[in-house]
Amino acid sequence: MYLDILKQKQEQAKQQKEQETSTVQPTETDPHKGVWFFVEHRDGKAEEDGFKLALESQNLAEQLKKQSCAILLGNQLKEIPQELGQYGTDSAFLIQDPNVAGYSAESYVALLAELISQYNPSIVIFSASTVGNDLAPRLAARIKSSYLARYNEINIDGQGNIKATRAIYGGNAQASVIIYKKPLIATIDTQTLSLQKRKQIKKTAIIEPEIQMPTKSGKTQFIERMKADPCAVCVSEAEIVIGIGKGLTSAENLPAVEELARVLGASIGGSRRATDEHWIADERRIGLTGKTITPRLYLICGISGAFHHTLSIKGSKYKIAINTDPNAPIAKLADMMVIGNMQEIIPELTKQLKEKIPPGR
Repeated sequence: MYLDILKQKQEQAKQQKEQETSTVQPTETDPHKGVWFFVEHRDGKAEEDGFKLALESQNLAEQLKKQSCAILLGNQLKEIPQELGQYGTDSAFLIQDPNVAGYSAESYVALLAELISQYNPSIVIFSASTVGNDLAPRLAARIKSSYLARYNEINIDGQGNIKATRAIYGGNAQASVIIYKKPLIATIDTQTLSLQKRKQIKKTAIIEPEIQMPTKSGKTQFIERMKADPCAVCVSEAEIVIGIGKGLTSAENLPAVEELARVLGASIGGSRRATDEHWIADERRIGLTGKTITPRLYLICGISGAFHHTLSIKGSKYKIAINTDPNAPIAKLADMMVIGNMQEIIPELTKQLKEKIPPGR
């Protein structure tokens, strides 16, 4: 009797789900168009994340059989659209005005909300950067639309539904969702994306929309950009990272690593052992339960190379490992392996670099 009731409830739930799905399927007259991506820039040059987003948006646009479009807000940006054409971008909204020369959440949200109301995109993608994490949820709230934070992957099924996955429980599981309300406003960790120019280069069309520019009467204003201390930068954003692990032995050996970091202009991160021993803060942990990094140089000091760490450093351009064990797992991944005690190698390396690198470089 109990099994019969259970089967009946399961059948009812299945029928209800099918009815809900059938009422939200997109039609052939879906008014939403294109996949947009927001390009961050500095001194008139696009950040690398922008080119990664260009590839991601183009892939999604091809699945939707629509076009990809960049969003550029600021000044002196006319060179960027043609660079984006190398990554398949079809067009670019170019809004150049002194009032948006520096980032202002209020101004940017107002402009993007108006753009969306005029052109009606299907998806708008942001990098999960400081700006993207601030701007994307504000925009989604303003236009009362769907918001997806740090997605891993988006696919379009045969009926035009947007299906996405994102990591949950510290990366130990994946959640799958279907997005029914468009446009989808989403952020992605660009460190999970590759960067490769497409074989077919496009001439990106520049669109200068007629849009009401915000005034400087907002609650917040951009004053100036202050250059951060490279050693204080988050490991996920740094160009040079020094990673420390069990081989550090004790906190007494940390000052030598910090001195090397100052010479290189590097950020210090490390393995779980380094954070468990409180040698570095938890937010500087590199690995499955911490940050994924893609620096130009990763100097790996005293880290054996366990799977949960190496999985998060594969995007690093050049990896140099210092380890006493020539057969440590990290040797298989490193571009260069230095066999020896990091307590002896790091001070000597710092000394030689000081002789080669001019002060205030």
